[in-house]
Amino acid sequence: MNRREALKNIGISAGYIAATPTLLSILQSCTSEIKLSWIPELLSEDEAKVLDQIVDLIIPETDIPGAKSLNVPMFIEKYINTVAKEEEGLMFKNAAGLVMNELGVSEEKPVKKILIEEYDAFLTKYLRSSKEQQEAYWKEMGEVENPEDLEKVSKEAVVFQYLSTVRDLSIWGFKASEEIGENVLAYLPVPGEQIGCESLEKLTQGRDWSL
Repeated sequence: MNRREALKNIGISAGYIAATPTLLSILQSCTSEIKLSWIPELLSEDEAKVLDQIVDLIIPETDIPGAKSLNVPMFIEKYINTVAKEEEGLMFKNAAGLVMNELGVSEEKPVKKILIEEYDAFLTKYLRSSKEQQEAYWKEMGEVENPEDLEKVSKEAVVFQYLSTVRDLSIWGFKASEEIGENVLAYLPVPGEQIGCESLEKLTQGRDWSL
């Protein structure tokens, strides 16, 4: 299955698809000044720029629009800031700061100097970690009920949950967008008869139904 087909069928349970050398060359914009096309409300400008690049790596631009060009980073931040509970927003903000620390962002190393390979290694470390490690992270985070509880768990568990949340919301926002829903996924605005015994490959050429 090629990457286009993988993006068509991508689901909430997906892990992180590590970038290939070809994609790394395509995404070299990460090594130059990043200009946001949206104004963050919860995150700082630098935290929003990092979110932009993470989302761009999770679902990059190929022969179909990527999540970044579909304004998914802005959707994620607005969703967390306006729809999620206040405590969840505060924890997301806290975790964004830990992400910045792990990437080594500082006055000497601003966001524009973070290489795409560094982002890729960062995502691989957490989103492609072993099943046992991920279960351990989730177990830690299961004890967190409010922002104050974050001091009781490892920074790694907090960062893992942040990236998992970003990944899941990226996939949701990507699949729910009008462009992907109507032009990439199987789209039927007026549902017809139910066919229960045919394969997805025959009915939709293997594509997920539009949400």
